[in-house]
Amino acid sequence: MIIITDAHISMAAGNQVIFFKMLESFEKNNHELIFLGDIFDLWVAMPHYEEEIHRDFSAWCRSQKSHRTIGYMEGNHEYYLANERASDFTWCSENAWRRDDGGVLFVHGDQVNRRDKQYLAFRKLVKNKILKFIVCRLPFGPRITRSIKHRFKKTNRKFRLQLPKAQLEDFAKARFAEGIQVIFMGHFHQQYLYRNPDAKELHVLPDWFSTQKVTIFHRDSNEIQSIHWKEVDT
Repeated sequence: MIIITDAHISMAAGNQVIFFKMLESFEKNNHELIFLGDIFDLWVAMPHYEEEIHRDFSAWCRSQKSHRTIGYMEGNHEYYLANERASDFTWCSENAWRRDDGGVLFVHGDQVNRRDKQYLAFRKLVKNKILKFIVCRLPFGPRITRSIKHRFKKTNRKFRLQLPKAQLEDFAKARFAEGIQVIFMGHFHQQYLYRNPDAKELHVLPDWFSTQKVTIFHRDSNEIQSIHWKEVDT
């Protein structure tokens, strides 16, 4: 399994070429491929909001899901994806987490820190059907959406830059008690490992945006490693 999180691809950043080159290289294998959210710096999955890079990515996932699992956890930089684009993937979830049949939990991570009241209130406001209806009909909607995102990025720095270890470990303990064996989480742009006395693990994964690293999970051996995408065995 290959897991990718927080790539924040955008034309402005100019990182779309290397990202799609990576995807092309993965065509040489048939590993499960899981996107843990925030793959694009902004993806509003509605007509007139999507850019060419979003459409190209969707087309690639549709072509690949016939011979591999393509999973997508909707992050805090994706909106309405699970409602509008679910058919592009093997599975796509807007929930806080998704559990597979092997006791693996996939989490974007933006809802783990329950002390971040400002963000949680914002999320509740924007990720609902009523606002979606309004946004779809807004004149100059894409421009307004990008402006709101830019302003929000400058706020709440305390919670965005600090790794909430106590909340992460509380979350992990609760999920382990429910039978989860390993948790993969993104969002925080920092690599972190929590292991309980029973050797169950929470892995906060490195962001692709600054490292170009992906995480490899070998189900048979439970080996987990984060490496540069060029090192992935094809």
